[in-house]
This record gives sequence, C-alpha cells and structure tokens, in this order.
Amino acid sequence: MARLKVVRVGQPLPAALAAPEIAKLAAVGADLTMHPYSGEADLIAAARDAEAIINAGGRFPASVIDSLDRCRVIVQGSVGYDAIDVEAATTKDILVANLFDYCIEEVAEHAITLTLALGRRLNFMQEVVRNGLWRRDWNLMRQRLGPVERLSTQTLGIVGFGNIGKLVARKSRGMGWRILAADPFVAPAVGHEHGVEIVPLEALLRESDFVTLHVFLNAQTRHMIGAPQLAMMKPSAYLVNTCRGPIIDEPALSEALRAGTIAGAGLDVFEVEPIEAANPLLEMENVILTPHTAVYSRLALELNRTQPFDEVARVLSGRWPRGLVNRKLRERLALTDG
Repeated sequence: MARLKVVRVGQPLPAALAAPEIAKLAAVGADLTMHPYSGEADLIAAARDAEAIINAGGRFPASVIDSLDRCRVIVQGSVGYDAIDVEAATTKDILVANLFDYCIEEVAEHAITLTLALGRRLNFMQEVVRNGLWRRDWNLMRQRLGPVERLSTQTLGIVGFGNIGKLVARKSRGMGWRILAADPFVAPAVGHEHGVEIVPLEALLRESDFVTLHVFLNAQTRHMIGAPQLAMMKPSAYLVNTCRGPIIDEPALSEALRAGTIAGAGLDVFEVEPIEAANPLLEMENVILTPHTAVYSRLALELNRTQPFDEVARVLSGRWPRGLVNRKLRERLALTDG
C-alpha cells in the first residue's frame, strides 16, 4: 500500500523534535516532508500530491489550494487562519483546522499584562527610576507620570468574545472592573453567564477605559479600529491588541496617539512584522510594544509543535479534526467524531 504524504510548510523541525511526530504519522501510514516556505510556485510543487498539509509559515491563497490534487486537510499552526483561503478549501472539500486552544491562556494573560502595565504606567515609572527623577524632582516625576487612576474604578472593553475574550473576562474578575464585550455573534445571555455586558462596538469604545482586541482577521475585521473608532474612545483610554496587526489602521492609531485622542496603546502585533525601523510607534512614550510573543510559554510552544500532527493523524484515520474551521463540510464528508 502506498504511503501517504504529509507536508509541513515553514522552518523545519530539528531532528530530535521531529522524531515523535514522524512516529505519529507512521502509525497512520504517512511520511513527513518538511518544506521551507519560499513562495507560491515552490509550495505548489512541494504540496500538490500531499494528503495533508501543516502550515507553520506559508500562505495558501486560492491559487495554491486549487493546485492541491489529493489534499484532505490543511492544519494552520496557530489560532488565526487568515493565511488560508478557507472558502477555496471548502469548495474543494479540503478540511481546514486551526489550533483553537493551544495558547489561549497565554494570550489572555498577555493582554491583561499590557492592560495593567498601561493603567499603572509602568513604562513611565521605569524611566523615572532609570533617569534619576525618583528623588531629584518629585514634581517633575509626577508630571512625567501623569494621571493614574485606581484600576478597580475602570471599565474593561473586550472586542471579540470567543475563547480568548472569555478567558480575559474570567481572569479579570478579581480586578473589580466593569466588563463590557462587543461581539455580533454572542447573545446577551452568554455574556451574562460570564459576568459581562454585551454591547454594540460603538458603546464599548465610548464607555471603556481599556479596550482589548480578540477577533479573527478577515475582510470584515481588517481595519475595524480606524480613525472613526479611535475618535469614539475617551482621551484617557488605552487600546490593547494581541490578535492581528491589521485589525487596527496603524497610521490612524499613530495619529491618535500623537494627537492625544487616546492615552496610549499596548501592542503585540503590527501591520508589518517585524515592525519597520521607521514606524512612528517606536518613538512614542505612551506605547508598550512586544514582538508578537503573547503566545509564548514552554507549554504553548510544545503544543504548537505537536497538535498539528495530532490533527493530521485524526483526519488520515477517518476522524474529524478538533479545530475544524469550515464546519459546513460536516454536511458533505463522512468522518467520525471518535
């Protein structure tokens, strides 16, 4: 019986880390090919005859998906799956799966960390100490810090109330915050179950002292936070983004920060990554920047490596993947839930 081909796209795994994953595939009659992504043409050549694909660093537009002659599943090695044209995959009966829960604890905690750091103005406080203002000039130090509000009096707004948004709400309850959430796909009763008031986005932006973003990137959410939305926020409010950079219109954010339309921002993701040296956000004191590492922990990195192979093994053995994205295929394909 011919062996099945599985292609992992992205930086190759070291041999020691790849060995147990290769064994998982061998148990379902498959062999692994590791393909460093170098563009669409090379990807098509490498993956055309693959039964399954793990995407750890490539892009799968319709032109690539249309070339896949045997593929049953593409597993995206992240929560967000905007690198894959899901509609094109669905048309070809190719399952798309994401790692919907591998790093949600870490991302929720990172979002809260940025929120607390902004609210307590930790970046300014660190500079006060580093620049010797602590004892030298109390008035200048206070001027530098600006107003600091008691956090328990503040309102947290969560945009996108999926797995990560719900975790942010749960982990934030002890802060004493009023918590709002905006998500057109979530009923008010669901919010009530989590101690959260579901409101329209506009109301959330106007009423929140901190706004944290937790939505997927797609045509509807790209630049959903632009100049009009930033203008709705309080001048004392902060914006946190740990999902995808293009959710925010970055030039509009830079202008809002420069003009004092909002007080500051905490950003783990950017429209262009790594962030470009000329990006004005790098020069702004009221911004905390981290290098797309909200997902980072020892356990999350391990799950990021192992879960895609588990998903492929499930599909190749006739079972649905845990993280099925294009769920309408359940109406057309015959797999089991075991």
